Amino acid sequence: MKTDKPVDKNMIGNETKVEENITWLTVEDCRLRLSGFAFYEEDHRLERVPSRLKSVFKEINPCLNELGVHTAGGQLSFRSNTSRVFIKAKITTAPNMVNMTPVAQCGFDCYIGDNPKDLKFFGITKFDTSASEYTCEVVSKLDTTKAKEFLIHFPLYAGVMEVEIGIDSNAVVEPPTPYEKEGKLIFYGTSITQGGCASRPGMAYTNYLARKLNLAHCNFGFSGNGLGEYEVAKMLSEIEQPLLYIIDYEANSGTNGRMVKSLDDFVHCLRESHKEVPILVVSRVPHMMDFLEESTTSLRNSLREFQRETVEKFRTLGDNAIYFLDGYTLWGDDFDEYTVDFIHPTDLGFYFMGKGLEPIIREILNKH
Repeated sequence: MKTDKPVDKNMIGNETKVEENITWLTVEDCRLRLSGFAFYEEDHRLERVPSRLKSVFKEINPCLNELGVHTAGGQLSFRSNTSRVFIKAKITTAPNMVNMTPVAQCGFDCYIGDNPKDLKFFGITKFDTSASEYTCEVVSKLDTTKAKEFLIHFPLYAGVMEVEIGIDSNAVVEPPTPYEKEGKLIFYGTSITQGGCASRPGMAYTNYLARKLNLAHCNFGFSGNGLGEYEVAKMLSEIEQPLLYIIDYEANSGTNGRMVKSLDDFVHCLRESHKEVPILVVSRVPHMMDFLEESTTSLRNSLREFQRETVEKFRTLGDNAIYFLDGYTLWGDDFDEYTVDFIHPTDLGFYFMGKGLEPIIREILNKH
């Protein structure tokens, strides 16, 4: 017998029209902590690129404006004793990517814990993939006897025009526990940095690291467009209170020569505004083609050494806050099992990237 409904009830969506006894909170609510949008106070838009730079980027690389609308790295946090959590969102595009799940591209996920160091994944938006608006009950039946920490991750490959968080009308809502320290981790890179191809937003390695370190972060991964433009470096240098810059754009700029031309100026630009903020340059993770084509292997080795030597040059000149990490060390010999399409990590690939980077970032931050 043919049916359009999944046999497994767990495969059914969690969209709802029930709104009774629910209070809706916007991102402007002072009890919610919005993070990941470095220029939100300037524009009041859930975007990664500020409006004042869009004319500049239109001239040098229009793709930056399109990708800048994507909300990768966006987070909402709060404390509450609510028994339910709803997410009501209006997004810019319906899911259309062949190598990412709809929830990773256009949805949200939610983590809950007694404290920021105890957060566990608890729910996702399971929505109609043909719709540009949805209301989903992502969490239900929670114990209401004590408040918990809630962390919600934004979509990785779509824009969010509007979002509201629904909780029990009688629930207490408070700001979340403060971060471990003030400041932001600032990631710059490619589609891998943006989160392609995690199965849900929280599995992007940047979000993983932000949770484990309990720090604010901004994700400036530009899918296919991590090209090391000086104007992008200038934008990153304008972000207040950077804790650490993590620069990882070889995958987009290695084969076209742009990395060799841009890395020195990119670092210099950051140093003009932030003399002592640490910078971590990360070469790319392995690709299968590295082992199938001799020319790819040779270029890969050359680019890794170029990045290492660039960092060493800065250190020789007295910059003791710049570091290099070989991306090959983040994955094991069975790395061919870590991607969805030879290039973009699955959750497994992102997990190992996060696990590998976490102690290194901790060590750098402890030194500075």
